[in-house]
Amino acid sequence: MPRISRAHRAQIASRAADIRRRGQRADWDVTTIADEIVRQVPELTPLEMWRLAYGWSRPQVVAAISELYAADGLAPPGVTTARLCRWEHDAVQPDPDYAAALARVYQVPPRRLGLNLPSVLSGYGYGQPATPSTLGTVMAETALSAVADSVQLHREAEGPAGGPATRQHLHQAVDYYTDHYGRYAPNVLAGEIHRARQIVVDMLTQSQRGHDRTELRRLAGWLSALLGNLAFHCSDYPGAHIHLGTASRLSTSVGEHRLTGWSLGAQSILACFGQRPDHALDIAGQAHEYATTALHRAQITAWCELRALAALGRRSDAAQAATRAQHEMDAAEDEPGRFGFDRAEFHQHLAESALRLGDTSSAAGHAETAISLKTTGSGGWAAATAILARTHAADRNPADATALASSVLDTVPADRLRETTRQRLSALDREHQAARSPGTGSADLHMRLLALPAHIPAQRSSPEPNGH
Repeated sequence: MPRISRAHRAQIASRAADIRRRGQRADWDVTTIADEIVRQVPELTPLEMWRLAYGWSRPQVVAAISELYAADGLAPPGVTTARLCRWEHDAVQPDPDYAAALARVYQVPPRRLGLNLPSVLSGYGYGQPATPSTLGTVMAETALSAVADSVQLHREAEGPAGGPATRQHLHQAVDYYTDHYGRYAPNVLAGEIHRARQIVVDMLTQSQRGHDRTELRRLAGWLSALLGNLAFHCSDYPGAHIHLGTASRLSTSVGEHRLTGWSLGAQSILACFGQRPDHALDIAGQAHEYATTALHRAQITAWCELRALAALGRRSDAAQAATRAQHEMDAAEDEPGRFGFDRAEFHQHLAESALRLGDTSSAAGHAETAISLKTTGSGGWAAATAILARTHAADRNPADATALASSVLDTVPADRLRETTRQRLSALDREHQAARSPGTGSADLHMRLLALPAHIPAQRSSPEPNGH
């Protein structure tokens, strides 16, 4: 292969990065991304192509190899970024043990990396997770950090005020954060969103055309709403109020009514969880003013209004709200967008309200429907399962209630267990403790809940956008 100049290599890497980002938005797996890079950027060697398909830097790959060696009880390897560069560019084959480690890191057969291995080692470990430790988490978080890195790189190319490419990648960042909301621990995701919002804040301090400034304020609003939601799921109520207030103010100023309605709805939920149902109902009324489609009206009614009415014990009004929400949901034609409301969430809210009003049969039916529509282990699945567990407890079936609650703790890592679900499980635990016969396993569930670690705050922060 002819020698490629450094400038041309940078262009090639940029093209590969664009393909990877496109693939991530389309939910491609890494193999599909790699195949597309091969098709569009044939100049890349297989070893470099796979690194770019993952979006990793050379230091990150070197660190991953070192972690493999440590997990296997071996001495630190003699791999450096310069050595990896030679393997990628100079047709230098790594030693068999390093080749096997690379196959494990990238989780593909050595031949797909362009590596020659003795047959005894050719399949060694590549189909298994690279280590039983944190490597998988590190890889996922590397993909997450690449999102804000990409935005920053385009801003550096276009200047302090950014430009169309920077704004386009900020939109893509918001899409990525919302689409992969449940994939990351809340504190980790919040740290990366703060990075992206800091870029927007910095761009707003520069001279901008009116249309561009409006677009940046809109982006700042969406990012602030995400931060507010994450703060709420980490029980940081003051932080949630601040971020959601910023989102509401910015979205109102730029006419982003969908976000304004959602931000007000989220503030209504905060008020409910803060034991202020009257205030929650007032905010839900404000949110309704921005609900312009059947889906949005169903969301505000079921998510906010119905919850507040159930908390106030207004059974007749709650029944009417549930009927209205069902009619709106049946009439909804638009697809869920950012922070979209779907049928699974709709049934979750109906279940919780019915449970609050003592209709356990209806609550269980709605919870089971929500569970059937959600992926096991997702935040929505955990919430609906916890609600279903509480319906069993209310029907004096503590064994099934405990089994369901335990399945949530067994399935969802503690750092991804949302505060709302923790509260539902804690409510179940209190009900067990108050019962004369709490059932087998309730003591173990109680201890597991006590042992849950506190929420970890975000790793980074960013100033609230002033919106000017």
